[in-house]
Amino acid sequence: MLGSASSTMPANVVSLPSGDQLPTAANGTNAANASLNENNFFQLLTAQLQNQDPLNPMSASDFAAQLAQFSTAIGVQQLQATQTSYGNIQLSGLVGKNVAVTGNALNLGTSGTASGAFNLATAATDVTVTIGDTAGNPIQILNLGAQPAGTQGFTWNGQNADGSTAAPGNYQYLVSATGPKAAVVTTTSYTVAPVTGVNVGGNNGPTIDLGAGLAPVPLSTIQQVF
Repeated sequence: MLGSASSTMPANVVSLPSGDQLPTAANGTNAANASLNENNFFQLLTAQLQNQDPLNPMSASDFAAQLAQFSTAIGVQQLQATQTSYGNIQLSGLVGKNVAVTGNALNLGTSGTASGAFNLATAATDVTVTIGDTAGNPIQILNLGAQPAGTQGFTWNGQNADGSTAAPGNYQYLVSATGPKAAVVTTTSYTVAPVTGVNVGGNNGPTIDLGAGLAPVPLSTIQQVF
């Protein structure tokens, strides 16, 4: 009789029991790391509806709540995918621009000039930039005078100390700065180079390819975009 019927199923199935809840992979291994997609969700929901207690069916509010939770999860996934795509588009906009990254390399191109940058922890009354070849031998000294705190840029005209023109290629530089009473000012050197490519994959995050034969560097090393 209907009045004496009983059910072993809970009135509202809001979670799965412990154990294997996801399908088993074709090779027999458990796919516990797989993700539930829309089809999986609706299969579970159909099974829930078929096996609910006919004397105490799932309320409309519980049904709507489950649908809302799933819709929210799908929406978050789609938003994350959109943000990632938009971020990649923004990164691609760096190609062709000059960036300042941690380092002290100078690239003297065919234009006959090279640019560098540095950061001063405090204002300096006297700043000098010593330019050297790849072996570290000084070839020119730039006197920049007083400079404010923060990131500053400089340009080398490609001339050696004797007035001759340096050959195109890679050089290095050292920044020295002093403040009042000849106090040493902390400096950080930056390499200025063009971005030739962006790599968005990899386990360590995006990296950028630099021209002038420089090695790729992490995106996090960019200090300024020109």
